[in-house]
Amino acid sequence: MGALKHIVLPLCTIAHLFAIGVFTFGGKEYMADLLEWPRNTVKLTPIERHLLGAGFTFHVVLTMNNIAAIMVENSHYRAMATFLELVLYSLDLADAMYENTFLGEGGKLFTLVPLAIMTGVTVLGLLVHSQEPGLLTKDKNVGKKTK
Repeated sequence: MGALKHIVLPLCTIAHLFAIGVFTFGGKEYMADLLEWPRNTVKLTPIERHLLGAGFTFHVVLTMNNIAAIMVENSHYRAMATFLELVLYSLDLADAMYENTFLGEGGKLFTLVPLAIMTGVTVLGLLVHSQEPGLLTKDKNVGKKTK
């Protein structure tokens, strides 16, 4: 059992599918409200709509990449897919921490907590993966003759 194949990538895929579902059934305005975007108007501006559309695209692309990484028997591909997830979550977390100065004024942690959890999950998964085979998997080449 590999950490990336059976735990980390499926969790990331579930998170992306949740976001895709929110976009699909709730729309961009609902997603902006869910993320607690501070807005001056009720309606989204064209740039806000575009940025949310790009966010939707990221979720679709990373979901497809994660499913491929889970299905293909290649641990290096899984590590790269997980690294992409780490880049997404950690940079989004850094940006959220930088931009969410309203937290000091009693703001909510809805955006920060899931990003911090997913960043931690991907880091932990990559650390476990770096020690394989041995922690959760066995070496498939043991006992095989080499030419």
